[in-house]
Amino acid sequence: MERFAIAAVLVVIALAVAFVAQRRRGAAASGVPHSSVPASVDLGSLGIDAGPAIVVFTEETCRTCAAAIAVVRGPAGAGLPVTEVPFADERELHRRHGIDTVPTTVVADPDGNVVDGWIGRVELSALAAALAQVRNR
Repeated sequence: MERFAIAAVLVVIALAVAFVAQRRRGAAASGVPHSSVPASVDLGSLGIDAGPAIVVFTEETCRTCAAAIAVVRGPAGAGLPVTEVPFADERELHRRHGIDTVPTTVVADPDGNVVDGWIGRVELSALAAALAQVRNR
């Protein structure tokens, strides 16, 4: 009987711990903003005098960021200026543009309207289509 009582107490403790952990996860998840690509970028605040341009919001320790920069600065993005916006140096620009995940890469037309964008890996075929679209404007 004593073993049954100890087992019952341990089960109740385990259930209580699981319940508290689940509630904490739920509360944290509801307060986290969802990643999205901005609809427009303020080219002037990014140091771009005239568009179109490719803008990559990055963070220093992000390996995927380095890969995104390499893709858009390579032959795939040839002909358009590429501006890197590192989080450590430009926190306010990340906040103002709603960037909460890096890398976030956008192709912007001369007015700063985002033609296409990616969170994470840049898709080459989509990049080529976006570049063709801004070059034809």
